[in-house]
Amino acid sequence: MKTNNLLRSRWSFIFTFAVAFILSLNFGASKVLAADSSVVTADAARTINVTGTGEVTIAPDIAYLYLGVVTDKLTTIEAQSANSTAINNVIAAIKKEGIKDEDIKTTDYSINPKYDYDKNTGKSSLVGYTLSNTLKVTVKDISKVGQVIDTAVKSGANTSNSISFGVSDYEKYYNKALLNALSNAQSKAQAISSFLGVKLTSPVKVIENSSGIPNDYPVPLNAKFESADSSGSTSIQAGIYKVKADISLVYQY
Repeated sequence: MKTNNLLRSRWSFIFTFAVAFILSLNFGASKVLAADSSVVTADAARTINVTGTGEVTIAPDIAYLYLGVVTDKLTTIEAQSANSTAINNVIAAIKKEGIKDEDIKTTDYSINPKYDYDKNTGKSSLVGYTLSNTLKVTVKDISKVGQVIDTAVKSGANTSNSISFGVSDYEKYYNKALLNALSNAQSKAQAISSFLGVKLTSPVKVIENSSGIPNDYPVPLNAKFESADSSGSTSIQAGIYKVKADISLVYQY
């Protein structure tokens, strides 16, 4: 009987010791993991985040014209016939100025009824239809922009919505602007690291914020030509074109 009690006491002691040992191991491991986690968090927080902008200013070498014909007639058939004749004359004329088929695109075509309002009776009556046909014309020889406009007007164009300018080799200039943006961001990071007294290494993250897609800057003309045989020539000033880029850099220290 005493032997059984003694064995039972020994096994109880061994079991208690084993449980305590396992718990001590787990507690120590959890402390190590917690310490490691705090180290990682601290390292991740030690970053320098900067943004940079770059710009290249050049003379545009391409223009986009929006020219059209607006026709008022009693019926839709008459409006379509007259407008079709006029717009075809415009297209044929600007082609003679060197504009290619792929550089002429229809951007708007609409037919709308015209009403006359009688203020005495308060009623509106249908008096005809207005047909509008607008072309986007890409002029790759920018010195001929004014000449193309004059030719279009003399051939029947009677409206112009806007003109915008661009550059043909946009990617080339965008890459230059991107390099300027990187340099700008790097100089900011160097200034910050110098102030903090830390060593600046290579960036761990580079983010291109700009899209690299060409931007047109339309200049509203809002012109409605009164006659197609105007003796004055059109003078167009292209001005300058700005290609911009934006970048973000992340450094660790």
